[in-house]
Amino acid sequence: MKRIPRQAMLPFGRSERAVNRQISERIAGVRARDIKRGPGRPPKPPGAKKVAPHVKRPVLGEKTAVHVTLKLRRGVPSLRSRKNYSLVKRAFSRFRFVSRATPRVRQPADAERDGDGFRLVHYAVLGDHVHMLCEVDGKKWLARGIQKIAISLARSLNAASVREAGGSLDPRSGAFHDRPGWIGPVFAERYHLHALATPTEIAHCLEYLFTNAAKHFGAMNVVRCKITESSTRARYIEVDAFTSFAELHTSADPPITLPRGGRLKHALAAYVWADPR
Repeated sequence: MKRIPRQAMLPFGRSERAVNRQISERIAGVRARDIKRGPGRPPKPPGAKKVAPHVKRPVLGEKTAVHVTLKLRRGVPSLRSRKNYSLVKRAFSRFRFVSRATPRVRQPADAERDGDGFRLVHYAVLGDHVHMLCEVDGKKWLARGIQKIAISLARSLNAASVREAGGSLDPRSGAFHDRPGWIGPVFAERYHLHALATPTEIAHCLEYLFTNAAKHFGAMNVVRCKITESSTRARYIEVDAFTSFAELHTSADPPITLPRGGRLKHALAAYVWADPR
């Protein structure tokens, strides 16, 4: 006896109804290319830029430094406004460290005592994307940490937009996507990942994060920092104010945590606060 698909017997939800309809159309002789698309990943519009291809992620070991980029969709308000930047910092603060033992850590020093997990070490906030330098103890921890940050930020931006438009966030008021001010999906693509294998790559990533705003905007709100390259050599760079380095000296509880790996610790020790000139 031919087995009947479970979806054909229990068409309760939206996805089950769509699968049930597709089975019926195939039985009726409708060609596969003519079958109406059901739930799933929608096709990209023509000319859309592909940021990160859907390929298998590389294997990551313990205490691996990674550079992650999250790009926003068109139409999402800039993250460099005072209100939205505070929402970004709140999401970072809640999930700057993620582990099996403690999903949220309030003190950066707790990362030293905890087990495997995800650690947000530094970040840079641009208008339509976010750069993050993270330390992870495996591929699953990277996915878990970025997922928590992305969901928290998307919910915060949508809630703030609905409040600003005068809408209600009461779940009993109907579908959220019908409410005034609702943004919907916030991120354009899955996150882009680059594993940093050498101290030189880590140093270049840090300088890229701290000065990337000058490339996009031509000018930036700056603070000065001193980079100690050796016992006799040092140089100064101007650091964007919408980065975690600036938060280290303007916030009593910066929304980042400490790394556990020796390479990242050594790279961060070279950056020293310098008085503005």
